[in-house]
Amino acid sequence: MRTYTQGSTSSDTLTGQYVRHGSKLTGPHTLLLVHRSTTTTAKAHTFALLVHPDGRRSYVSSVWDGPSTGTYALEYRGTRYTMTLTDGTATLTPCTEEPPMYINRGSGNSIAADE
Repeated sequence: MRTYTQGSTSSDTLTGQYVRHGSKLTGPHTLLLVHRSTTTTAKAHTFALLVHPDGRRSYVSSVWDGPSTGTYALEYRGTRYTMTLTDGTATLTPCTEEPPMYINRGSGNSIAADE
């Protein structure tokens, strides 16, 4: 019987540069930023979906507002990422220090609605 070691693979990380087309991010992976139409105060108004090569979609994480304009946070497979968005790009980097407290503002963020 063959034994496989568990460890990080390229599919385990979202790190990288993405091109932003509205709420769609294309780069190392394809991600969709989706705006919830209704939510509770415990949920962020935006969440991320991973689009698989066969077209299936899977939930990645809620997307929280960051400490400054254009920065957001999400978690994937136990790693917290900082996402920096501009009109045309997105950069996802793993947090390397104690993660900052992200704000789930009652009115929610609107990054998925910005197209």
